[in-house]
Amino acid sequence: MEFTAINTVGALAEYEVLVAKGHLTFEQQTGLKIDKMTDFILKFVYSENFHNRPVTITILSNTLMTNENTIRTKLKKLTKHKFIEICRCGCDGRTRKILPTKLLNRLMIIDATTKLKTLTEVSPVFMETFGTVFAELYKQLEVEEFDSFTNDEAHSKYNETYLGIKNRYKNTHKKLG
Repeated sequence: MEFTAINTVGALAEYEVLVAKGHLTFEQQTGLKIDKMTDFILKFVYSENFHNRPVTITILSNTLMTNENTIRTKLKKLTKHKFIEICRCGCDGRTRKILPTKLLNRLMIIDATTKLKTLTEVSPVFMETFGTVFAELYKQLEVEEFDSFTNDEAHSKYNETYLGIKNRYKNTHKKLG
């Protein structure tokens, strides 16, 4: 494939279609529907935590320019599925900090891996430029076994891993008393 602007746009469009298909398949198989706002909240909480910046309901509300009650509804759904946890800040008991769980951290790594693998399969130029660098990255993150979104069997493996990780990080200690 020749490196031209139109080929790049075509590869990017194919990549977007494959990623969207992968996410739709994930939703169908797990029964977990994630709308755009919820998806943004997940990614925002993960990235802000990655940069050691606190996330509160007020910060989310101001960022999304929406009502805090809408944010609370979305956060309840994400807490129920063990993607985030809400903790009290040490200095002020009224302020609650939103943190990603181990499940969300791992799923973000797996999602990024499958997207990068999809991009390298769709674009030969991208594969030639970054293929060896990404292979080393996959080894460091221990995600070599995850396939790209071009592989339909990868979706079932991705979903099995989601369900396995969800159960692995489930808190089995019951509140006593």
